[in-house]
Amino acid sequence: MKDNLSLTIFTVDRQIEIPECDNIRLNIADDIKGKFSGSYGIKKGHANTIFSLSAGVVTAYTGDKLILSVETSDGFGIIEDNTVRLTVNSIKENQ
Repeated sequence: MKDNLSLTIFTVDRQIEIPECDNIRLNIADDIKGKFSGSYGIKKGHANTIFSLSAGVVTAYTGDKLILSVETSDGFGIIEDNTVRLTVNSIKENQ
C-alpha cells in the first residue's frame, strides 16, 4: 500500500493528477443515473471501493490548504491502496 493519498481524474481528452494529498471530497450518486446522494470524504487508509460519482465539485486538500477544486460531470470512481481514480465526461477548473 502507498504511504500517501493520490488523485487522478480522467476525461477523454484530459487528465489531472494530484500525486499527494491528505483529504479528498466529492459527491456520490445513489444509483446508476447519477442522482445526488451526498458528500463523501476520503482519507489515507480508506477501504477499497467502487462508486458512482454525481456531478459536482471535487476538492483535494493538504492539511488545511486547498490544492484542487474542479467541477465534474457524473461518472465513477475507484479507491484502491490510497489511490483515487475518477473517470468523468468533463472537468471545469474553479478559479
